[in-house]
Amino acid sequence: MSGIHVMILTETVGGNGHFRAADAIRAGIKRTAPDVKVQIQCGLSHFSPSLERIVRQFYLGTLRYAPGLWGAAYQREQTWSEWFQTPLGELLSTKLLKLLEEQSPDVVVCTHAFCLGAMGQLKERHRFDFRLGAAVTDFDANGFWIHPAVDFYLLAHESVAEKIHDWFGVPRERLHVTGIPIDPCFTEDTGERAVLREQLGIAPEAFTVLLMGGGVGLGPLEKVVKSFRLEMPNEELVVVTGRNQRLLERLSARYDQEPGVHILGYTQRMRDWMKVSDLIVSKAGGLTSSEALATGLPMMICQPIPGQEERNSRFLTHHRVALRQDRPGEIPRHIHPLMKAPERWDQMRQRAKGLGKPGSALDAAGVILKTN
Repeated sequence: MSGIHVMILTETVGGNGHFRAADAIRAGIKRTAPDVKVQIQCGLSHFSPSLERIVRQFYLGTLRYAPGLWGAAYQREQTWSEWFQTPLGELLSTKLLKLLEEQSPDVVVCTHAFCLGAMGQLKERHRFDFRLGAAVTDFDANGFWIHPAVDFYLLAHESVAEKIHDWFGVPRERLHVTGIPIDPCFTEDTGERAVLREQLGIAPEAFTVLLMGGGVGLGPLEKVVKSFRLEMPNEELVVVTGRNQRLLERLSARYDQEPGVHILGYTQRMRDWMKVSDLIVSKAGGLTSSEALATGLPMMICQPIPGQEERNSRFLTHHRVALRQDRPGEIPRHIHPLMKAPERWDQMRQRAKGLGKPGSALDAAGVILKTN
């Protein structure tokens, strides 16, 4: 397989989940076939770095100040699907054509829908001889992920495969339930939980809550932290602000000296923090949810982004691996009954483990490197 060249196309405009999925696929391929050439490219930056910045600012601004607007736009599935495949696809294809000619990949995998339509058009119109794949990074699939030129789909769950087959008529042989690609390190044994807790400075027997707002630190993190300190002052709280530096500075100034509170920015040890925690409070992003499931970590969903995260939330609560409470001040009171019923907590853990796919990136690599 040393002669195979895999290009992974992604974007960073929607936080970093799509890029993390691309990086996980790269790691999975390298573990499976170290000699394979793998590269990650961001499509919008090839077309126009200034446009990429504008799109990112618009997206984050909308989520912060008018999330309902994003949710309404997300529901217009047919309109967005047509736009991704035609105007946007044609726009991006002019620049991506040059990239394809320069790199000549054998396989192209898209972890963001922005470039999928462009790749489909280039494959059909210019008859490039590469296999095209789509790695859907949520527990549902919108129509903008669907293109007739896609040879294989990497999907989170069997229900997503059923929807794509039933709604869009994609042949079952193109649909692969690998799980959303997460770092292959989630397959590794981290040893005794008590030892890992000691390494990370977590009290051995304390109930530990991991609080996250995604890669850019969105959501009511400050309100949730305040409610936990008032209602659960004796429990351990780990707060991950991602790349939100201002939030990190504010929380550090307020809570750094308080015992049992751990304030982190972007961390490379997410697997370890998840393994020492008893609950994660987050907004139901696809990558974070998949990592939590892979470690058997129950979830409390708070104020998911309308659209894709709302659909993720419905999936996770339906499978009874997550609870939902959108009022930050009520979250600790929502948890107390479960803390007094450890058998229910253990059942949630077992269901999460059953739903999780820690080897998703390795399974994705197997599909990507399949030559027939």
